Amino acid sequence: MKKITLLLALFIGSIGLMNAQSSFTGTNTSTQTPVTIESLITRLQNIGDVAGDVNSYFTPQEQRMLNVHFNGIQNLAPVVITQSNTQTIESGAEIACASPTSFRNNNVYRAFDLPGDYGIMNGLEVTAVEFAMGTISTPSGFPITANIYSTTPGSFPGGTLTLQGTAVYMATNADYETMINLPLSAMIPAGEAMVMELVLVDDGTDTNFMRFGCNNDGETGPSYIMAPDCGANVPTPLFDLGLSQGFVWNVLGDDEPGGGGGDPAVVFGVNNSTESLISFDPADPAAFATVGVSPITNPNFENAGAIDPNDDGTAYVLANDNDFYSVDLATGAYTSLGSIAAPGGESWAGAEFDPVSGTLYAISTNLATSTLSTIDIGAGTATTVGVTGMTGAISLMIDENGDGYSHDIVDDNFYYVDLGTGTASIVGPLGFDANYGQGGTYIKGDPGFVYLSAFDGGALQGQWRRVDVLTGASTVIGLFNGGSDQVAWTSAKGEILGVSENALEGFVYYPNPTNGALSLKSVNNIDSVTIYNLLGQSVLSSKIGATTTDLDISGLTTGTYIMKVTVEGQIGTYKVLKN
Repeated sequence: MKKITLLLALFIGSIGLMNAQSSFTGTNTSTQTPVTIESLITRLQNIGDVAGDVNSYFTPQEQRMLNVHFNGIQNLAPVVITQSNTQTIESGAEIACASPTSFRNNNVYRAFDLPGDYGIMNGLEVTAVEFAMGTISTPSGFPITANIYSTTPGSFPGGTLTLQGTAVYMATNADYETMINLPLSAMIPAGEAMVMELVLVDDGTDTNFMRFGCNNDGETGPSYIMAPDCGANVPTPLFDLGLSQGFVWNVLGDDEPGGGGGDPAVVFGVNNSTESLISFDPADPAAFATVGVSPITNPNFENAGAIDPNDDGTAYVLANDNDFYSVDLATGAYTSLGSIAAPGGESWAGAEFDPVSGTLYAISTNLATSTLSTIDIGAGTATTVGVTGMTGAISLMIDENGDGYSHDIVDDNFYYVDLGTGTASIVGPLGFDANYGQGGTYIKGDPGFVYLSAFDGGALQGQWRRVDVLTGASTVIGLFNGGSDQVAWTSAKGEILGVSENALEGFVYYPNPTNGALSLKSVNNIDSVTIYNLLGQSVLSSKIGATTTDLDISGLTTGTYIMKVTVEGQIGTYKVLKN
């Protein structure tokens, strides 16, 4: 009979093996000092401002730890469900039921009381699962099956498990001590608890060996294992086996099933080059569509406009000659609502609704002073809030927290605007020559950023830009008609959707992040794949014509990319992280 034990230490030789009838045993002592976030921050400070590849300094797991530390795990998806106190994968604390050369049948679990512990009452739309890998040795790879179940809160490890979704990850030696992100689609009904399971099946070859990544940093709920060859015939908490480790796992999803309405973001605006109302996908400003014709013609132009958040089929527009209009976004028809004069002889430059209060704000300028006002739509009047202190405020953006922003075409800086007083505070330089009529908008689903329909006077280009509200730094996403068209006001409805809303049924990709190879699998034939950088430029394109393929993206620089996959005419959009 082969000897089997629950392996816990980094070196197999450091553990005495027990026979299959013996209980789980092992040591919780690591053979290596675990990497801490404090040590990584010290290393980052010592590296300083050095050019080069981040992979030369930090492993993928170390990069993840830094990302979680600085950005918060809650920002990795609309909702992250976890019982792991940290994301550290501790060398020597890994767990599996295995012989010295291969694993046995392993079922490992975590149970999440969504209503009781997380306050999620309306159900959870699962989009992916994450789990830490420990030691691994395999000549050609092997599958790890991930299952998501629903069950009655508090019943696990008893109760009835109802399978809601499953996905398979092909593990390789490259996964050593990394966090795996596996797309998985499942729906947990309202009021139910969720159970995540990972399954290893002994293939009898005595060649595949692995242990699940763990740490001793504590957990808010127990980790369970079922491995009959090691004496655990039912799901058993690791703590009950005398072990202090916990699995490093997360479940990613959305606690507003359907994405809170599921409407993808659409941006509307005015193309002053053609005096027309347009709409476009915020990820592709070049492919804009003409919706209607503006009644405001040269020498006048409409420089301020905003979509009503309580009636997203209607926008309101202020022209520089003070004419005020409502706009039917479905037909493009403009209806005159009279005239509203800007204060102090200034011209209207930007407008936006505060989604918190429902108030319509507008900003005006004469390129010497700029003023913030509120607009009473019914009365057709403006009330001054205050002078901003900006010279040439040309836009107004208000995020879902009620924070206002603007940018200045005189000093080329980005500003925070206090909606209560009108006072503007400089955030930082935009990084381009802002000139002529411009606009901007906040798009729900992208916190920490606003978007500009900008005109770069240095490049003489109409550009669509994304701005970091903490620094003011902006990045070009794309150009309007090759840069030759000038788009003034812009306003968005809907939201930028995550993988769950843009995903293709039956399609998975892994690993993500990746150092080079990206494996794609689909139930139906994959027609083509295109990868874009964050400037909207295509950096890789391939026709597939098969259900599986491997993409080599090793030639791409480290960073974030957008992958568009076409399967039988349907397009899915996915974020790819290249290490």
